[in-house]
Amino acid sequence: MEPAGILLIVSVLLVAAFILLTLSLMRLRGTARELEAALADETGARDRAALLLAIASAVNSSLALEEVLNVALTHAGRIMGAVAGAMYLVRPGKTELYREASYNLTNRARGGVRKIEEEPLRTALAAMRPLVVNLDDRSAPGLDQGGHPGHALVVPIQRSGQLMGAMELYLNAWRELSEDQADLLNGVASQAAIAIRHAQLFAAQEENALTDELTKLPNRRAFAQQFLLEMQRARRHHNSIAFLMIDLDHFKQVNDTYGHLNGDAVLAELAQILVTGARESDVCARYGGEEFALILHETTESGARVLAERIRAKVAAATFPGGLKLTISVGVAATDDAALFTQLIDRADQALYVAKHGGRNQVRVADMSGPAPKPHTPRPEPEAV
Repeated sequence: MEPAGILLIVSVLLVAAFILLTLSLMRLRGTARELEAALADETGARDRAALLLAIASAVNSSLALEEVLNVALTHAGRIMGAVAGAMYLVRPGKTELYREASYNLTNRARGGVRKIEEEPLRTALAAMRPLVVNLDDRSAPGLDQGGHPGHALVVPIQRSGQLMGAMELYLNAWRELSEDQADLLNGVASQAAIAIRHAQLFAAQEENALTDELTKLPNRRAFAQQFLLEMQRARRHHNSIAFLMIDLDHFKQVNDTYGHLNGDAVLAELAQILVTGARESDVCARYGGEEFALILHETTESGARVLAERIRAKVAAATFPGGLKLTISVGVAATDDAALFTQLIDRADQALYVAKHGGRNQVRVADMSGPAPKPHTPRPEPEAV
């Protein structure tokens, strides 16, 4: 064969080999891309599963709502590439959502309250699905690293058709959500809704345990806890503290003559008079039966006497259910001596005893400078109603 023919055949074979090699490389590159995509998807699936597992674990292991919200926020924010995040919750009877948890926001980040009918919530809440919305200068919170995000990924949180809150994940650039991402965020929202409901039920149980059912005032247990806190605060700031013990005069006659239902109504009405007659900062509680108590912080003896007389007069002027005119007796004890704080209740109770036996419908003030009162003959236990 001529050299030229051989050269031609070799050239053809080389070209064919090059084409085959090129095709093989393209196939390998395509396979590599498919493998990379598969690995990425697998990693994303693992991340999504880890997120939902972490939130579910937090929900099942803790009644601390803030802890669960922080887990949901930080994990979801990491997967979605958010620079910061915040969780807003609805408060009973309110038309706004209040920020209850956040990360990577400045301490004085604006946008602590979100109105339901305004952006950035309005669009996402109307659609009831995760959406990316623009933030304006008023609604964009400040970031720890400086500046303000331009966009928020808003995730509504609802349970049984009831809006419970919304999660905002802050983004520096606009992005479209994939179906998988939307499903993931809806799963996060579902877990957060469970946590919120658990916290609400726990708070309700705590409130029931510390609230008198009839008067809706703190009960004796809650009052004791509050008294400890008030004593600690008075010691810390070297302030006075006063204690009022109040007893409804001749209440047994009300029950015997008008029945216990009317007696209940009388006690509920008295509770309202006491609350409105006291200052907003004072603590009023049902101590037991027809006895009530008040803690007056930063109050001297003279100030406590004035307040007690005002409440006594207000009760005497009131007309109670059934057209009844009733009175109260009040024992007052006050001091700025921290060593005597623990005696306030006993001394106020002793002063009340003196008021009751001195003719009722009066205020008596304990002498805190004298010796501690001797135990008096116990009064009959207040009648439970």
